[in-house]
Amino acid sequence: MRQILIIAILLFSSKSFSQENPDYLLWDSTYKITIDDFGIKKSDSQSGSSFALFTIEHNVSGLDFLTKNFNKKVKNFMIKSGSWIDTTYNVESSLKYQQTLFNIAEIYSRQFRKELQTNRKQISKGLTIVHDIFSKISSDFAKRRLEYDAETNYGNDIQKQEQWDIQIKKDLEELSDYDYNK
Repeated sequence: MRQILIIAILLFSSKSFSQENPDYLLWDSTYKITIDDFGIKKSDSQSGSSFALFTIEHNVSGLDFLTKNFNKKVKNFMIKSGSWIDTTYNVESSLKYQQTLFNIAEIYSRQFRKELQTNRKQISKGLTIVHDIFSKISSDFAKRRLEYDAETNYGNDIQKQEQWDIQIKKDLEELSDYDYNK
């Protein structure tokens, strides 16, 4: 099979949330990425079949050590204008692949929220802990994404994809207390 080079970038930002920006698609368990979520439509699969730009943003301050729930402090977005899809080549496979990456990013967003909650007292001493936690989460996400790409051939191995889907669902359920909407 043709190897598809698809890259997902996880950006970190402590800027104010982009909740009002229609260019930012907030991860939601009930919503699946569609072709309309890609700001750029191409008809040239020479550079791959799709690319999605993901970002995890947080809004944590020194006073947040008083916070018991960091779920609303961390958001997992897909940036539409930075994402493209080849509309002439295997669109359903591309959508499934990018959705899986978005779901994996959500696992690490939830882990970030959990770690913030666990370490909230240290936040009162400074925000270095927040950056340290994010660095580890970001590294873990990158490793897992590479593992996913290798094991599923970028989502093209249907049997392996199904196994990953089951594991991702399990991971999200285990971290359900750290869902943005809770």
